Amino acid sequence: MERTVTPLMWQNDIKNRAKSESIGNDFILLDDFSMLPLFNYPFKIDMLVVMICTKGTVRGTIDMQPCNLVAPFMLIVQPNQILSYEFISEDFAGQCLIFSKNFSLEVQPYLDERLPIATAIRKNPYAQLDSQSMLFIRKFLFILKRLMAMTDNPYRLEMIKHLTMVSYYMARPSFEKIIEPEKPNRQVVLVEKFTNLVRENYRMQRETAFYADKLCLTPKYLSEVIKVASGKSVSEWIDDYVILEAKALLKSTNMTIQQISEELNFPSQSFFGKYFKRNTGVSPSEYKGK
Repeated sequence: MERTVTPLMWQNDIKNRAKSESIGNDFILLDDFSMLPLFNYPFKIDMLVVMICTKGTVRGTIDMQPCNLVAPFMLIVQPNQILSYEFISEDFAGQCLIFSKNFSLEVQPYLDERLPIATAIRKNPYAQLDSQSMLFIRKFLFILKRLMAMTDNPYRLEMIKHLTMVSYYMARPSFEKIIEPEKPNRQVVLVEKFTNLVRENYRMQRETAFYADKLCLTPKYLSEVIKVASGKSVSEWIDDYVILEAKALLKSTNMTIQQISEELNFPSQSFFGKYFKRNTGVSPSEYKGK
């Protein structure tokens, strides 16, 4: 049976802050990054977030992928990704566009049919912005604000959807510069295939044999190559993803520990608790209460 994760309502928190404009919970425009809620723990979002940074630097991870970004850049975080901040400079500034999950799901099928970029953005969620890109973004934001001001127009959200589609097409060249292939060696290719499999299956599968079978390799060979090529063992990769998800669910949802243990396919809450404490040094309830 499919389980439903109930996220905390970040939209309401953001909308109550200064320098934000919104259309219900479907779209929020935030003109001041300092108004964003920042957390010192991994958290899972249920929104599509586009950050346009004009000043400053930020360092952290998205789904365990390291990001060390220096302005100007655009960062796209998709629903259900897990963020963790390590450092944000005091001069960090720019705009933030926040779209509800329903909004992004309505736009994405249209884009994927003609512009299969969502997977590429998930893999490489940021792009440096040149002067021409920044000029387009300034014009885009100007039009966006004009549309939001048309409060008597019942179609303004639809207009914003189509404007968002245009911006995807405009952003594509910037992201393509990042995702051009570099002719990686066999070990790098294997690590990438393995980590992709882990991202897709860690909630249900935590055995090396499962991943080896999917890659048509022996468990011993897979373990050896992954350890040498990445510096981490197969089990460490799997544990890291499971613990990251567990931490995010404990902090950024209203799920109980029992529900989280079921979400992550543990045989019992007790088994999950021992697994979590073995990997973090604290129990799930202690981590949740921090």
